[in-house]
Amino acid sequence: MPWYSDRYSRLLIDNHITDQRPEYMSRFSPEEYVRMVKLAGVESSMVYACDHNGNCYYPTKVGHQHANLHGRDIFGETTRRLRQAGITPIAYYTVTFHNDCARRFPHAAARSCTGIDHTGRYHFTCPNQPDALAFYQAEIAEVLQYDIDGIFIDMTFWPLVCCCGECQQKFGRAIPQVIDWQNPEWVAFQRFREDSMAEFAQKLTDFVRKTKPGLTVTHQFSPVLHGWFLGQSTGIAEASDYASGDFYGSKLQQRFATKVFDAFTTNPPFEFMTSRCVTLYDHTSTKSDDELLISALTTLANGGAYFFIDAINPDGTLVEDFYRRLGAINRRLLPYREAVAKLRPRLTAKVGIYFSLECCVNQDANGTPLKALDTESSSNMSVRRNAVCEEAMGTAELLTKLHVPYRIVTERQTDLTEFQVIFLNQLAFLNAKECQKLSAFVQNGGTLIATGETSLYDELGHSAGDFSLAEVSGVHFTGKYSPDVTYTGDKLVSAQGKVPLATADADTEVLARLTFPDFPVGDETHYASIHSNPPGLEQSPCPAVTLHRFKRGQCLWIAAPLLRIRQFSQQNYLRRLLADYLPVFVEAENLPVSAEITLLKSQLDEQYLLCIVNAQDELPILPLYHVRLIFHLPVVPRQILRVGNGQALPFHQRTDGTTEIYLEHIAEADFLAIIP
Repeated sequence: MPWYSDRYSRLLIDNHITDQRPEYMSRFSPEEYVRMVKLAGVESSMVYACDHNGNCYYPTKVGHQHANLHGRDIFGETTRRLRQAGITPIAYYTVTFHNDCARRFPHAAARSCTGIDHTGRYHFTCPNQPDALAFYQAEIAEVLQYDIDGIFIDMTFWPLVCCCGECQQKFGRAIPQVIDWQNPEWVAFQRFREDSMAEFAQKLTDFVRKTKPGLTVTHQFSPVLHGWFLGQSTGIAEASDYASGDFYGSKLQQRFATKVFDAFTTNPPFEFMTSRCVTLYDHTSTKSDDELLISALTTLANGGAYFFIDAINPDGTLVEDFYRRLGAINRRLLPYREAVAKLRPRLTAKVGIYFSLECCVNQDANGTPLKALDTESSSNMSVRRNAVCEEAMGTAELLTKLHVPYRIVTERQTDLTEFQVIFLNQLAFLNAKECQKLSAFVQNGGTLIATGETSLYDELGHSAGDFSLAEVSGVHFTGKYSPDVTYTGDKLVSAQGKVPLATADADTEVLARLTFPDFPVGDETHYASIHSNPPGLEQSPCPAVTLHRFKRGQCLWIAAPLLRIRQFSQQNYLRRLLADYLPVFVEAENLPVSAEITLLKSQLDEQYLLCIVNAQDELPILPLYHVRLIFHLPVVPRQILRVGNGQALPFHQRTDGTTEIYLEHIAEADFLAIIP
């Protein structure tokens, strides 16, 4: 059994300390390090072998050892002591963002079209450069000599849009100098970037597996939510034994990201990393116990392994108080962690959100010169607008508020029979196989909820001028777009951004139409209101929302990006619109919209785990009282156990097949084991 299959509590202590002052790392003690890890109460610990500076923490013959270690092998000493303590040691190694490699091989630098090869303190190498790859493999070979169970390879993504000579030669034609998602040449270049990074990751993985068979390999996968710029693709997940990555956003981001990781992971459980500090760039501002607890519970409630990140002090010491706090948090998490480890469950749901990395673009960027990107930060923590991901997350938030469990669907999933409804959020670039799969889903009785430009292009950016799913949706693209502001239906629900204008087939029901402002948006002379662009008096003939029945199923099409807007007016409109199409999972009394419900199915038997996480924006967490729930469960329970205390929970099986339970009190979470 691989090590990761039953270790659901994990830890990393970030170590990117330079050797620019003699006291840096001078007080590092492997014994103290392991004592802190034991205090934290985790089952696995990731240890730095080499950091972004290119400093190695062992006596390297290939690269640069941290000068203040004076030849000490603190990586080896630490991993050996972890093993002796019964804690699984994993190695951390970085690529692409590797200053030592970039300075050794300046010809191998990743370079933008204007020659930029670094951002601030970070210096980059191009994954298409053979010398950089050979250097990384040589250093990794040194790391693999140690007694470790796995290696995490960080930063396997593009730090910039590289236009170096090697990329130019490998691409085989001129690199487009303007972002344009309606230009197949630009889309082809983006696919080249994605394929190159996936090939680079796979070469590293193959090297590890050949050098040390049985060792696990995983690559940084957090760019999955950061859009096209970082060049992430399914290939990164396929080069990893399990999905892993660090995130620094909101509770909504974590709820969505954990489901994305669950969908993409090659093997469960996925690994979700969250930092002790409020951001990666803050060294001392610690999150509260409630924040860390809820983050871990959210990961467990989605079937993943939670992973805390701390950062070492420049002198190599750690703050003991935090590790004692972390130990107390892990003791509170223990019953939930043990339940998940025992069942090894996966998410199950009747509603899916189709997530395609190839579609994660922002059409509003069309016409932007590549050189304009050099004025932006290239860090993976930058906020890079990704209209597709924003809309998918807006859909996720709406479903969570409705207490409708959902899963992420990807191109790798061929069997869609478990789903009743699948959302397609602005998925413009779908290949023929995906369209055939989705069409068959509707033919067999499923409901698609598609928005905007979904299926207008294939994966290479080619278009026949109409939606590939037009037969399913019953709407056809006219080749024209709306103004930058539109209003939907009689309620005049507003949205910003150009909307594809369509015509509806005779058998397509038009549920709402679009209304436009009287004057062009942004016109400096002609306008109705100086601040805004109010709707005109008449609706246009263009459909805003349509319903088309196709064979045994149906497709709801929404023209405007309403699902992207997480405001009351838009979500209230959508809540009413979607009520007739979404399956009812639970009828709840005294359960706020901030609480998330997930359903997990054991991989080992017929048990289910029903999880309620009481995440709130304001802290400390306020407990919930007198919560009554009527569930539409996939099985008839024989027994329901509260994981927190192991006690049997009384329930009532109703004549309509639903299960009613009453929870007098919910603190931070309640996990219920459903035993059929």
